[in-house]
Amino acid sequence: MVLCNVNSSKLKPLLFLCLSGLLASCAQQPKPATERPVTSVGEDITPTVSEDARELYQKARDYQGEARQIHLLRAARVALEQQQYPLALAITQVLSNSEYRLIRQRNTLPLLQAYIANRETERANALLEQTSLDTLPTADVSEYLWHGGQFYAQQLRSLAASRWLLQLDQLQQTNSQYPELWDLLWQQLTALNQSNLASLRTGAGNRQLAWLSLAELSRVNVGQQQALQQALSDWHRRYPFMPEQDALPQALQQLTALTPYQPARIGVLLPLTGNFRAHAKALQYGLITAATEQTAGTVQLIFIDSQQSPEQITEALKQQLVDFVVGPLLRDQVDKVSKQSDWPWPTLFLNSREPLQQKRPDHFFFALSMEDEASQMAELFQQKNYRRPVVISVRNNISQRMQQHFASEWQALGHGAPELYQFSAKAELEAIVSSLLETDASQSRIRSISSLLDRNTKLEAEPHSRLDIDAIYLIADPVQTRLFKPYVDVSVNQTAPRLPVYASSRSFSASLDRNEQRDLNGLTFTEMPWMLGEQSSVALREQYQQLFSDQDEVLQRLFAMGHDAFQLIARLKQQQHLPALVFPGLTGQLSLDSNGSIVRRLSWASYRNNRLIAVQEP
Repeated sequence: MVLCNVNSSKLKPLLFLCLSGLLASCAQQPKPATERPVTSVGEDITPTVSEDARELYQKARDYQGEARQIHLLRAARVALEQQQYPLALAITQVLSNSEYRLIRQRNTLPLLQAYIANRETERANALLEQTSLDTLPTADVSEYLWHGGQFYAQQLRSLAASRWLLQLDQLQQTNSQYPELWDLLWQQLTALNQSNLASLRTGAGNRQLAWLSLAELSRVNVGQQQALQQALSDWHRRYPFMPEQDALPQALQQLTALTPYQPARIGVLLPLTGNFRAHAKALQYGLITAATEQTAGTVQLIFIDSQQSPEQITEALKQQLVDFVVGPLLRDQVDKVSKQSDWPWPTLFLNSREPLQQKRPDHFFFALSMEDEASQMAELFQQKNYRRPVVISVRNNISQRMQQHFASEWQALGHGAPELYQFSAKAELEAIVSSLLETDASQSRIRSISSLLDRNTKLEAEPHSRLDIDAIYLIADPVQTRLFKPYVDVSVNQTAPRLPVYASSRSFSASLDRNEQRDLNGLTFTEMPWMLGEQSSVALREQYQQLFSDQDEVLQRLFAMGHDAFQLIARLKQQQHLPALVFPGLTGQLSLDSNGSIVRRLSWASYRNNRLIAVQEP
């Protein structure tokens, strides 16, 4: 037998063939219909430190049947330790088809490790979803949970990661074997919204319930140090078997040590006069609602018209003795205020940061940025292993800006430039779909062939669409989206795989009836939790509808922004020092980047069976 060189990933298929031949020679007779038992899989499977994976792989030829596969499994484990990942992948893929059940079971953990190490994301995900933990050898369960939890965390699937890491903690009862366990678990729990946390309580054990309670109390009391310390003390009394204060996740310990912004008088700069007065009012209502909920009137909100000169605004803030500022909202006003070198107040600006602007530690920027949605979609396509996405946008500034941002993010992830299309009218959109899917070319070929046939001969053929497109990302308004989705559905050949179509929040309207929703079946999009009526905001939504039932969807979004802006104030300093800390707001899962900008991760929703449902992506 010749040992294959696997330094290049291009040689993986060759190695796979070599191994297939090696295993095929294990038996002198055809494989029996029934599964063969393993009689000697035991400690021999554990490699020694000094052994080389290639040598073990080579030595496997000296054995037959079950013994040969045992030595191959040892070689795979050593290959993983020695970072010979292509070799490990080739061996474990072959052993996954072993006729010996226990070989397959003991191969599951190294197979997962090999998939992850070789960035075989789709295969790793499938293995995790299809493997039941009770089929694994007892000795491998903890390690399998650890690698699974890390994998989901890297894929930004915090709910799945939390489930796996909670199981691992329940099994281990300590972090001695996995020192990073509690910190990683805490990072994932803090990224979840309230509905996700509640879902994890189903069937949870005592330790799991303790972690979930800790996540909830830290969220409720963040920015209120005395209340947080008291809640932690109560938590320790309730769960005495949990880690002591000095052993809790580092991020939580830092959270209790930081002194948050605790302003008593907040100056709010909004365009209370002029064309944007309605927008200012919606933000104002959101701020007041949040302040009433949280402080019972102990914090004063002082609203100042931002349509004044910077000098007038500064003087008004000084006279009112404010100790924190929210706003302005409008782009030009944000630029003027944020560039003042003598601006003395910590400020949460309600718009995005100018990219080249010098960073200041007490300046924060919160915008309902459409670019955040484009970045989130690029990440999703990466996680789903799409290779040839197409982005179609309406021809306007915001949509084309999102399209270009997606293209930049996609290329930054190591892919080629995606196909980009723009349209202005329905006819132009239909032409793009026909050209994109090449159904027009297929129709032309059918007509050409038909012309060559006898008049009495009927050609039965249907147009075929392109098969190399992975997904379509549409950036358009609700009306344009309802035109687009059905047209794509009928343009894709019935025998071809379903072409997934994704959209942004620009495609969503809460006023669609069942017939309109039927046209959108299969469409998945990003949207803020507030607009989807998620469980965590149901009570607030009912109050809002009673007071502001006539507000359009733009103003509803601004109300949510104002509500989140107030709640962020007490969390900004914590998020500044703890980048992993996420606030589950009405506008999304909110974190703070290194430049002081709030980054939003929106919720996912999809139209299925003529109705809108929340979905977990990827």
